[in-house]
Amino acid sequence: MESYQKNFTEINGEKFEVIDEIDNIPMADSFVKVNKIEGTTGHGEARLYVGAKNKTDFNKFFATSSEKGFFLKNDFLNYLDDAKFEYEQQEQKYRQDISKNWEEYRKQLTSFSDREFFDIHSAIGPQDNARYYIRSEDSIFDYFRKIVLPFISYVSIIKLKNSRAEIFFLFRLSLSYAFNPYYHPAIERAVEKEIEEKNISLTQKEQLVKARIGQGGYRQRLLEESSECIITKVNDERILMASHIKPWSISNDEEKIDYNNGLILTPTYDKLFDRGFISFNDNRTMKVSNWISPINQNKLRIKDGIKVFNLPIEGREKYLEYHRNNIFKK
Repeated sequence: MESYQKNFTEINGEKFEVIDEIDNIPMADSFVKVNKIEGTTGHGEARLYVGAKNKTDFNKFFATSSEKGFFLKNDFLNYLDDAKFEYEQQEQKYRQDISKNWEEYRKQLTSFSDREFFDIHSAIGPQDNARYYIRSEDSIFDYFRKIVLPFISYVSIIKLKNSRAEIFFLFRLSLSYAFNPYYHPAIERAVEKEIEEKNISLTQKEQLVKARIGQGGYRQRLLEESSECIITKVNDERILMASHIKPWSISNDEEKIDYNNGLILTPTYDKLFDRGFISFNDNRTMKVSNWISPINQNKLRIKDGIKVFNLPIEGREKYLEYHRNNIFKK
């Protein structure tokens, strides 16, 4: 029989047991209040679609018709900082110019507490046989609906129990990494245009662009140094990824093709590293972000402080420092 292992996390100095979680609920245009997409017809309903009933027992997850949820102020700060470039550039076609809203939303956070609580209520209508919705009438939930960008944002709900056996639900809002300030399509297009206009040979231009997707000489040089994933030791080149440590879009030309700015990883760990969910110290220990819940950390077999003996350090110190300070999600 499989033994049950309790999972714990610490939030603002308080220890919680992680009971369960619902990960990465996509934010539909119908839910957002302000940043609606051009061509859509919804006006923004106040209830949040949580998931399909045939996949999760929501009555067990939420237990009663009314529960207590909370947001972390720091999560809102991180989300808005990640979303700032999209607010300004608007890769998605919004119904109105949303650029003026970002500063206002950021300013409103100054009056927030570290944790902002709200009441959660079931919002199931007679027509919702297969879908589960929740709602809240509290102002913080309204703020959440105002700042969120549809289609490229997600919320995870983590069910927690404190030392007094009280149940709470932590809502964590995040932006798709493809739209953050390092990987935003507008940034990458601008960098590619800049390369195209450079007074260098076609071979050099091709080398710079291929490094973006971990191909060409950049990948080959990394594989010569390490023919296997530094974590899993998988050595099938067909599934190995040549990942940049400092993102390609903000690296200079030398850093773009410098194999010391890269690591060989399998796809799962490549995504974890690329999105800042894991990083590495110079002593070859792993850093794991608390954005990956203890439940999923166990499933992924990652843990803060474990030794990654195959991690090549020499020549990578400055890149790893950049990753820890700027990419890693704290």
